[in-house]
Amino acid sequence: MSLSPTITPPRGFKAPGTTTMVVGGLAGALLAYVFQAVGTRVLGVDGFAPIAAIWTAFFILASVLLVPLEQYATREVSRGRSMADDRRVVVWVMALGVMAGAVFVITMLDALFDGDPVYVAIMSLLVIGYAVLFTAKGVLAGNRRFAEVGWVLGLEGVLRLVAGLTLLAVVVDASALAWAMVVAPTSAIMLRFWRHDRSLGTIEPVGARGFLGAYIGASSASQILLAGAPLGVIALGGSRGLFAAMFVLFTLYRAPLTLIYSLQSRILPYLVAMAGDDDHAGLRRIAVRVLGAGAVLTVLGGLVGWLVGPQVVALLFSEEARPAAMVAALTAAGVMAASTAQIGGQVLVARARTAALAVAWSAGLAVAVIVMVVSVGTPDLRVAIGFLSGELVAMAAVGLIITRS
Repeated sequence: MSLSPTITPPRGFKAPGTTTMVVGGLAGALLAYVFQAVGTRVLGVDGFAPIAAIWTAFFILASVLLVPLEQYATREVSRGRSMADDRRVVVWVMALGVMAGAVFVITMLDALFDGDPVYVAIMSLLVIGYAVLFTAKGVLAGNRRFAEVGWVLGLEGVLRLVAGLTLLAVVVDASALAWAMVVAPTSAIMLRFWRHDRSLGTIEPVGARGFLGAYIGASSASQILLAGAPLGVIALGGSRGLFAAMFVLFTLYRAPLTLIYSLQSRILPYLVAMAGDDDHAGLRRIAVRVLGAGAVLTVLGGLVGWLVGPQVVALLFSEEARPAAMVAALTAAGVMAASTAQIGGQVLVARARTAALAVAWSAGLAVAVIVMVVSVGTPDLRVAIGFLSGELVAMAAVGLIITRS
C-alpha cells in the first residue's frame, strides 16, 4: 500500500530540478573550500585555528542534529505532512544544538578561541540559522522542489565567501570569518521556502521522538568518528598547528561525503515511495550495488590519497598543512567507506529503521577509538588508522543489516 495516495512517487533520478540541485551542491562545496583556503592563507595555519575549531564543532552539530532534522522533514513532507505541524521538533533540535555548541566553545575558549567569548554568540547564531536552512531543504526536497534546494546550497556558499572577503578587508581577524559563516544560512530565507509547506491530508506521523532519537544517536557516532577525528590529535598530545593541519586534510577529503549530505534528500523521497510499496527486494538491490561500488572506491580512494593527496593539500592550502602520504591515504580511504555507509543507510532511514543505523555507527566508533588508543606512531597517523578502521566496520555493519533484513 502506498504511503500517500495523493502523492505521485518520483520516477528515477531525472526529475526536473535534479541538475540544478547537483550544480548548486557542487558550487556550495567548492565555495566553502575557497573560503577556507582564503582564511588559511590570510591568517596562517595557526591563526586559522579558531575557524577550524568552530567549523569542526559546527560540522559535528549539523551532522548529528540538523541532518536528521532535514531527513525527518524530507520524509514526512514527501508523505504529505507539513513541517508547520512539527514546529516544536524544530525548536527542540535548535535549542539542543545551541546548548551543545555553547558548551563546546566555553570549554575550549582558551585552548582554541584565544579566550574571546564572542565565539559563544557566533556558534549560537550559526546553529539557529542552519536549523532553519536544514528544515527549508527538507521542506523543498519533500515537495520535490529540487532546483530550489540547489539555489539554497549555491547561495549559501556565495554569501559566506562574499561576507568573508568584505569583513577581512576591514579587519584581518579570525572572528571576521566566523561572522561571515553566520550570514550564509540566510540563503534559505531568500528562497521563501515556507510557501511550499502545505499539508495534503490527515497522515499519521512516523513519530519524531523515536525516529530522531535513534537517528541522532547514529549521527553522533558517525560524526564523532568523521568530523571529530582532528580533535583526536589534541587528545593524543598533538600541537595546535597539527590539529589545524588535520582539520584542513579532513575538510578537503570529506568533500564527497559533504556533497552526499547536501544531496541525499534527492534520493530519500524515491526510497520512501519504494518502502511504502513494500518493495524490499528493490531496496536491497540498490543497497547491494551501492556497497559493491563503495568497496571498490574505498581502495581507489586510498591509492589516490597516497599518490597525490599531500601535494593537493599543499597546493590548495599551504605547505604547512601538507600531510604524510600514509595519513593522506588512510584518510581518503576512510572517507570513501564513510560515504558508502551513508548512502546505504538511506535505505534504513526510508524504512524508519534508524535504531539499526545507530548500532552500525556505534560499532564503528568503538573500534576507531580502541584502534587509535592502542596503535603507535605520531598523533596524526594514529588518528588516521583509527578513522579508517572505524569506517570500514560501519560500512560492513550497514551492509550486513540491509542485506539480511
